Amino acid sequence: MKALSRLLVALGLVITLSRATADEEDDSCEKSCGSHAALGADCFCTCVRGFHSKSGKTRFWNVSANDCVDIDECKTNASLCEPGGECQNTQGTYVCNCNEGFAQSVRDDRKICTDIDECKANASLCKPGGECKNTQGDYYCKCNKGFAKSGRDVRKICTALPCPKLSSINCSDAQDRFCKLATELSGLCTSEVRNQSLDSLNGMQTLMDMLGEIVVYLEDMDKTQRHRRATQLMQMAESLLRFLVVHLPKNSTIFGSSRDIDLSIEIRTNRSESLARLSQNETRMEVDWSAVNKTGKDFNMVGLLTYKNLKSVLTEAEVKGKEWEEVAKSKRAVKPSYRVLSRVASAFVNHNETMSLSTPVTFSFTHPKPNSDPDVKVICAFWEPLNGTGRWSEEGCRRLNSSTSTTTFCQCDHMTSFAVLMAFYDVQDKGLLIITKIGLVVSLICLFLAILTFLFCRVIRGIRTSIHLHLCLALFAGNVTFLMGAGNPSNMIACAIVAGLLHYFFLSVFCWMLLEGVELYLMVVQVFRTHCLKHWHIFLVGYGLPAVVVGISAAANSEGYGGKNCWLARERGFLWSFLAPVAFIIVVNAIVFVITIWKLSEKFADINPDMNRLKKQRVLTITAIAQLCILGLTWVFGLFQFSNCTLVMSYIFTIFNSLQGLFIFILHCLLKQQVRDEYYRWFCKGGFGKVHGSDKYSDFTSIAGSNTLRANKSSSESGV
Repeated sequence: MKALSRLLVALGLVITLSRATADEEDDSCEKSCGSHAALGADCFCTCVRGFHSKSGKTRFWNVSANDCVDIDECKTNASLCEPGGECQNTQGTYVCNCNEGFAQSVRDDRKICTDIDECKANASLCKPGGECKNTQGDYYCKCNKGFAKSGRDVRKICTALPCPKLSSINCSDAQDRFCKLATELSGLCTSEVRNQSLDSLNGMQTLMDMLGEIVVYLEDMDKTQRHRRATQLMQMAESLLRFLVVHLPKNSTIFGSSRDIDLSIEIRTNRSESLARLSQNETRMEVDWSAVNKTGKDFNMVGLLTYKNLKSVLTEAEVKGKEWEEVAKSKRAVKPSYRVLSRVASAFVNHNETMSLSTPVTFSFTHPKPNSDPDVKVICAFWEPLNGTGRWSEEGCRRLNSSTSTTTFCQCDHMTSFAVLMAFYDVQDKGLLIITKIGLVVSLICLFLAILTFLFCRVIRGIRTSIHLHLCLALFAGNVTFLMGAGNPSNMIACAIVAGLLHYFFLSVFCWMLLEGVELYLMVVQVFRTHCLKHWHIFLVGYGLPAVVVGISAAANSEGYGGKNCWLARERGFLWSFLAPVAFIIVVNAIVFVITIWKLSEKFADINPDMNRLKKQRVLTITAIAQLCILGLTWVFGLFQFSNCTLVMSYIFTIFNSLQGLFIFILHCLLKQQVRDEYYRWFCKGGFGKVHGSDKYSDFTSIAGSNTLRANKSSSESGV
C-alpha cells in the first residue's frame, strides 16, 4: 500500500510540472513578427498571402528576421486578366482593369472581366444595312444584300451600295436599242437592291449575256457613236462587277462565260504577297497582289473581263504612241492603218486607284498570225477614255521580247481595257480608187447593154443565152453592191452584209460559168443524145448553190465578213470559202473544155463532117474559154496582191476586175455578127423587136431539152 501511495504522489507531481512548463512556454510566444507577416502556431513567423520572403525562407523566428516583400502577380502570370483586361499590381494583391467591350464580373468585380454583348445591349446596332454579330470584347456588322462595308469603319458600318449609272447616256430616243439595254443593265442593280434579292452569280451571268447583246448593237452604229457607247459600256460593266463581287464567297476564284463574254475573278481576304493569275482561252493576266491592295478594304479582288466581238467596234479610233508614230512617218504609207488582232480585255480590281501600280501587270494575248511583211508592227495598247469617247494609247505599256507570232506578252503599269493592234501601211492609193470607180461604171453600162441584148435579141435566144443573161445579172448586182457599200467599213453590220452579198453574187457568176461549160459539154460530146438541162435546173445551181455556200460560211464564222474592205477575212482561212469553189469551177470548166476540143478534133477528122455545125461549136468553145480566162485569171491575179509588196498585182487585179462587164459585152455581143445586125436594124432601120423571117443566121438552141438547128446555115459563120 505504501508503494502504491508513493506512485500516485509521483504521478501527480509530474503532471503539475508539465503544466507549469507549458504555461511558461505560452508566455514566451507572445511576440511581434513585423509587417506583412503572421505568427504561426509553432511560434514561427511566416509572410502573409500576397507577400513572400525576399531571402526565400518559408518562416522566421522574430521580427528582426522579417524580409517579407510584395509579390507582383502581374509579372508572375501575365495572362491573369486576359483577354478582357489588363493586370495592375497592388500591395499584396492585384486588380484587372477591363478593356473596352468588357466589364467587371459580378462574381469578382476586381479580378474578372467579362465580355459585353453589345448586340443585346443595343438592338439597333448595324441597322438597317446589316446584322449585329457579337465577338469577345467587340462586335461586327454582317451586311445585308445591297449593302457593303464602309470605308470609315469596315466592321461596324454597312452602307448602301450605289448602283453605277451611265449618266452621260442620252436616252431621249425611245427607239434607241442601246439605251434600252443599258437601262436594263443598270436596273439589274437597282431592282435587286430594292428587293434585297441579289444573287451575285446569277447577276454576273445576266450581266455577261446583256453585254454580249449590247455589243452586237454597237456594231451597227457609226464610228463616233460606236466609240462613245463602247467607252460607256466598259466603264459601266466594271462598276457593276465591283458591285456584284461584294457578295461573292471570299478566298475563291470565279469563272463565267457566255457566247461573247468571258469572265474570271479571284478574291482574297489575306494580305498575300504572291501573284494573282487569271487565265482564259485566249487571254491571261498576272499581277502581284501587293500592287492592288488598298487600305480600308476587307478583301482584295482581281478580275478579267474579255469581249470576243468588241475589237470590231473599236476600229478606226485614234492611236497614240511611239510605235504608231513610226508607222505614220513612213514615206511609203499613204495613211497608217491598223487592225485589232486580239480580243479586248478589261482588267479591274475592287477600287478605282489603278492608274499607277507599284508593280506592273502582265497580259498574254493569243491571236491570229499577223502579216509577214517586215513593215508590220504589233503594238500593245489600251483603250483610253477621252472627251466622252476614247482612243488607243501605248502609254505605260510595252511589248515583251518573249512574244511570238501568235502570242503577244504586254506589260503595263496601270489597269484598264487592253488589246493587241497590228499596225501596217495602207497601200490603197487614189490611183487604184479612181481606176476601180471608172472601171465599174464602164462595166455596169456594158452589162446593162448586154442584159438588154440577151432579153430582146431573138436571133440568139436559147438556153445558152439564158445562162449569159443571168451571169450578167449576177455580175451587175455584185458590182453595184461593191460600188455602193464596200467603201463604208465604219458601219460594221452594213459592211458585213455587203461582204456577204458580194460573196453570194460573185460565186453566182462562177456557177453560171460552170453551167455554160456543162451546156457546152452536152452540146458537143452528147450531140446525138437528148439532154434535159431545164431552166429550173440552172436556176437551182446558179442561185441556190451560192446561197448554200454563203449560208454555211456565215454559220461557221460570222466574224469573217466585213473588215476594212467589206470583204472576206483572211484569218483562219475564211477567204477560201470563196476561192475554193472558184478554183473548183475553173478546174472543172478547164477539163470540160479540154474534152470538148478533143471531141471537136475527132469530128473534124470524120470522112463527112458537118462543117457548119462543127465551126459553130468551135466558136462557142473558144468564146467559153475566153470567158473563163477573163473571169478566172482576174482572181488569179487577186491571189498575188495580199501583201504590201505587190502594188503591180493590185493594179492588174483592179483593172481586170473592174472591166469584166466590158469584156463580156464585147465577147458575147459585139463580136457576134447576128447581134451586130440586130443593133443595126434597131438603131438604123427602126426595126426594134421585129422578127425577120428571112433571117440568114442560125444558132444552136437548147429548147425543150433538145438541140435543134433553127434554119439553114450560112456557109460563113460569124464569131471570134
